[in-house]
Amino acid sequence: MEILQRILPTIIPVIAWIVALVFAVKMIRNDGGRPELFLLIGVSLLLVSSVVGSVWAGLTPLLMDWLIDTEADIITVGWSFSAIRIVCAIISLAGIIFLVYAFWQKFKYKTALT
Repeated sequence: MEILQRILPTIIPVIAWIVALVFAVKMIRNDGGRPELFLLIGVSLLLVSSVVGSVWAGLTPLLMDWLIDTEADIITVGWSFSAIRIVCAIISLAGIIFLVYAFWQKFKYKTALT
């Protein structure tokens, strides 16, 4: 039950990115161009980051117990937990960059109708 309580709040972003991924795929199938492709890539990266974060949130208590049982020092524990979070942050940053670039490509040539 404790694992479910840790994972449940992190499931909401995963569901949101899955919905965004479905919309991005629909946009590409309906004559989507380069901006829609970048949107799909960005949403996919953010979905991967959210899934890894959710799994990591569920595994944290189990890994903590295992590290305590193996009598790991605090530096090893810190490196273990920081490495996954840094990878998730880098993947999220790449996804955000792709999303910003997709919106920039989509709207940079729009002119006002007069």
